[in-house]
Amino acid sequence: MKSRLLCLAIAACLAAPASAAWAAHTGSASMQSTQDDSSSQSSDTTTSGNKRKKSSDDQSSSQPQKMKAVQVTGSLIPRAEIEGPSPTTTITANDIEKQGFGDVFSALRAQPIANGSVQDPQFTGGFTPGAETVSLFGLSPSFTLTLLDGKPMASYPLAYNGSSNITDIANIPVGLIDHIDILTGGQSSIYGSAAIAGVVNIVLKDHIEGTHMGLRLGSYSDGGGDNQRFQFSSGTSIGKLDISGGIQVSHQSPIWAYQRSYIDSYDDDPTGNGGVPSRVYLRMYYDANGSPHYIDPGASACQPLSNEYFGSVHYSYRPGLGYYCGSTKNAGLASLSNESKDANGSLFLKYHINDHTQLYSTILYSYSDPTYAGGSPFWNNTFLNQNTGQYELWQRIWSPEEVGADATQQHVFTHSYNFSAGVKGQIGESDWSYDAYYNRSSSKVIRKTHDQVANNGVDQYYLGPQLGTDANGYPIYAPNLDRLYTPITPQIYDSFVALNRAASVSWTQNETITANTTDLFELPAGSVGFAAILQAGNEHMSNRSTSALADTGFFRGQGGSTVASGSRKQYAAGMEMQVPIFSTLMADLSGRYDKYSYGGHSTAKSTYKIGLEYRPIDTLLLRGSYATAFRAPDMFYLFSNRSSGYSTSTDYYKCRAAGYTSENFDSCPQAGTGILGISSGNLRLKPITAKSFTYGFVWSTSDNSLSWSVDYNAIHISNEVATLGNNEILQLEANCRLGTSENGQTAYDINSPTCQEVLGEVTRLPDSDPVNPGGIQSVSTYPINVSSEYQTGIQSELTYRLNAGRYGQFVFSGNYYDALKHTYREKEGDPTYNLLCCANSDEFKSRVTGNVTWAIGKWSTTVYGIRDGHTWNQAGTAKNIGPWILYNASVHYQVNPKARISLIVNNIANKRPPVDVTNGGWPYYDTGDYNALGRAVWMELGYDFGT
Repeated sequence: MKSRLLCLAIAACLAAPASAAWAAHTGSASMQSTQDDSSSQSSDTTTSGNKRKKSSDDQSSSQPQKMKAVQVTGSLIPRAEIEGPSPTTTITANDIEKQGFGDVFSALRAQPIANGSVQDPQFTGGFTPGAETVSLFGLSPSFTLTLLDGKPMASYPLAYNGSSNITDIANIPVGLIDHIDILTGGQSSIYGSAAIAGVVNIVLKDHIEGTHMGLRLGSYSDGGGDNQRFQFSSGTSIGKLDISGGIQVSHQSPIWAYQRSYIDSYDDDPTGNGGVPSRVYLRMYYDANGSPHYIDPGASACQPLSNEYFGSVHYSYRPGLGYYCGSTKNAGLASLSNESKDANGSLFLKYHINDHTQLYSTILYSYSDPTYAGGSPFWNNTFLNQNTGQYELWQRIWSPEEVGADATQQHVFTHSYNFSAGVKGQIGESDWSYDAYYNRSSSKVIRKTHDQVANNGVDQYYLGPQLGTDANGYPIYAPNLDRLYTPITPQIYDSFVALNRAASVSWTQNETITANTTDLFELPAGSVGFAAILQAGNEHMSNRSTSALADTGFFRGQGGSTVASGSRKQYAAGMEMQVPIFSTLMADLSGRYDKYSYGGHSTAKSTYKIGLEYRPIDTLLLRGSYATAFRAPDMFYLFSNRSSGYSTSTDYYKCRAAGYTSENFDSCPQAGTGILGISSGNLRLKPITAKSFTYGFVWSTSDNSLSWSVDYNAIHISNEVATLGNNEILQLEANCRLGTSENGQTAYDINSPTCQEVLGEVTRLPDSDPVNPGGIQSVSTYPINVSSEYQTGIQSELTYRLNAGRYGQFVFSGNYYDALKHTYREKEGDPTYNLLCCANSDEFKSRVTGNVTWAIGKWSTTVYGIRDGHTWNQAGTAKNIGPWILYNASVHYQVNPKARISLIVNNIANKRPPVDVTNGGWPYYDTGDYNALGRAVWMELGYDFGT
């Protein structure tokens, strides 16, 4: 009933502009121009063949006029044309709000070119559950350079996937943003390292007139996620000093899996194999061959426990293994979206020394406290039971009725700031301008959790004192069986754990001088533009994912952690020229030299870019570019002392050899095994290099009502760093040992370089081990420059503006991206994998978005849709998942010149992730591509106090 009422309310609000249209038709409402729309241009300019023109609202002229040159993302030289040789997409703060997005991450991830799979807060078992990032063109997030006001941001101090650096965009406040530019293709010749896939430049509001306030309240229709956001901004001038700033404070409650009926239980398994209850109370022994067998507790032992896990614990059975006390409901104790508290503030100062010189300073400070839970706390131990004379494993997964729902909560306190100060202006009366500045960006993360202690803790509670160690290295106990099947209390659980606190920090700082002129000298076709840049900087990172006590064995089973620390210096020099070859043909040339020094090593790289802009007529731009780019070795790859982590994986070799397949791996005895993965740094790494090529066109009508762009891109990456994950290594090990992939489509030679490498990375127990003969002990690897990657695709944008007179104004826009090719090769001589096919694919091959905005009188309505194309199923046998189509909408009403009210809805139809009948792993969808958050509704109030 609530959902139906909500849908009716949404429909009523969306219909409100129709009433205004009728009023306008009868003369009772006056037409107002759209304050902002969903196009990629700012509200006061439009384009015709990508030359700046007055807005179409200005009826005094319809001919192109030369506009003042402005600084644009991707160039050091101010330019009059909005578009350049590389495609750029711009998203304004109003776009984010009108299109129904709650934060920067959601808006960027919805862009068609951001089609790659990424780990977001759903991935609570990873190293960076509090961070958010995007993947352009399906490439690694580390290949996208993220800037704040054109200046580099510090890397997130925790390692993405335990090995690489990313830039976290989770704490960028929407209310303080002016717009975001996404410039695709290699841009290292302007910006240096990491700009392989492109550049994301987040531009803040540095000039605010008057005082503004906004309040947003919202929730999710399926439950959870109640959120509040308050924004305040103001600006003024005192003599020669301009002051602007703002704050944003927000809070969101968590969304739990148990609040989504389709993933709250293992009974939701779509494979048809039936839900497999978790072994919340388990006693198991190993026979002489090391094969596991459950020790039947009897139904009478499970019955008193039936109230746990929402009343779901029952006498359970796993074929081939035996009986235990289990539950299918413990899956629901994972968080799908973190509880979070955030506070952000910005301050902009400008002091005008004279008409030609300006001192400036900017700062953005952010604080966040995301809290996440990866499921129920658990314990197990394998030991020699002196009472029975056999090797046994005892296991407990504690229920929320015993220890509370917050027993596994982890906090990731994040403090970050971005600061810059400088002087800029014009050199005398010349055409030369300069900008000399210092900027520093820092991010500090404090990670807090409560982990089990090694001594006088859970082992002693359930098993009693240790009586020694046997010849195979297993501890000996004589436990009291009654303890295993007796629930505990929160007080008892608290006695098992202690605070595990670890701090990590990263920072980068640069001193930069740029100089430019739009008139270096004259050629017959026009003036030559020129710019130069000199830069010196250094960066530092210190990472520790767990307390130093973990290294001493204080915490039980804390083999999983990352420890890294290091610094490096960087120097760079570059230049850029814009050369008019003919009146219709412009060449854009840029080059840069970067040098890094660290740990007694150094590496340097030169990059360049050649771009052409051809305008045969005023309304058409033909463009193309060729660029080289690079990614300096990641700090984690260089300085990692040890990066290790326990993850749940499957011994694919043993399971496949026993006849199991991806459709029933969950039933394999070696499935769901905790495996330790270990990697270390490599100071001998070289930069990752890339070559990129783009070409396309931008066309518009003479009145700018219709504009259309199409661009082709190709990126070839060499010397890519490879550090395989546990799951990938174990799948590859099985392929190598068995000579073929699971689906039989790819043959493997056990003597190939990759197979020999991967066999050495998997450490197995001896065949004589009494518990797990020949089982996996650990998986180890280190990063090396061996891989290559190739990607091509087509992106397109279309915008149509319609002035309907008394019926208001309409803006129609659409964006499209289609990945044509994406391949990856691990090493020279290895097979080339098609990353758009089969089990190799984890990205959307195609994405399309559409947007309609209607403004009339005091009303403005936007409907936004996104279609994520089909993806491959978990088994990699068919591309039949999806498509996933979502719609957002917003309605805005200007109550009076100062007050406005908005209703914003994300995922109107409350669409769930598409069903994959081959995916038997909870939550039964690809969390890198989809989410189960459902419909979100926000009500927002805004008030302007005037100038």
